[in-house]
Amino acid sequence: MKKILLIISLIAGSFGLKGASLPEMADSAYNELAYSEALRLYEATLDSLGGSADLYYNIANTYYRLQQPGKAILWYERAIMADPTHDDARANLEFVNTTITDKPIDNRSLIKRKYDSLVDSASTDTWAWAATLLFAIAVTGAVVYLISGDVTVRKICFFGGLGALGLSIVLLVIAATGASRSTNHEYAIVTSPAANLSTSPRASTDASTQAFLLHEGTKVELVDSLIKGNSSADCWYEVNVGGNARAWINGEDIERI
Repeated sequence: MKKILLIISLIAGSFGLKGASLPEMADSAYNELAYSEALRLYEATLDSLGGSADLYYNIANTYYRLQQPGKAILWYERAIMADPTHDDARANLEFVNTTITDKPIDNRSLIKRKYDSLVDSASTDTWAWAATLLFAIAVTGAVVYLISGDVTVRKICFFGGLGALGLSIVLLVIAATGASRSTNHEYAIVTSPAANLSTSPRASTDASTQAFLLHEGTKVELVDSLIKGNSSADCWYEVNVGGNARAWINGEDIERI
């Protein structure tokens, strides 16, 4: 611990930020174009303070400046997973995706794209609070319906309460979808410059066992795995690319979102 504090102190001194916090030191390094130093400081911030959408976004920007688009896409995806409403991360992700060799393929239906867009338009907490508020309105309507002697008021409370209850259920479903996405680690990004995929969970030895080639930044869905040892090189993952191509990739070539 003393060594770590000493290193941080020396870094702070080198940037004239002796009293600065880790995030401030990292931002200063980034602004001074010292991207390798900024990355180390952002990673130190992650280790000491934990993750956040903004921190993931800063790490992604730094990787992009270091000309590592695969890592940049990985961290932009993590920022969006942490906060679906992070517009800057989403915009930067869309831009970086236009610069990579294997362009993303979206095979979702129009309805699925619209629904996903709705889920991403607000945070999970926002959807949950809105659902709670509507449920409270429905309960209030039910109470007024039971105690009121006015027929018009009872009708308003009855139909209004039913509508509020139905909408509350819909919003709970949306909130649950958002929550499940935030913990879904079944997707990964290719972080190697290029990865040869195989038809079986082992390195391809000839053309008959080689499936296809993927390049840095490609997003894949993990559908199966075979763990042969403790290192990432001993792990093989069957991946789905673009919804219609499946093959095996070595664990050293990808990182989970």
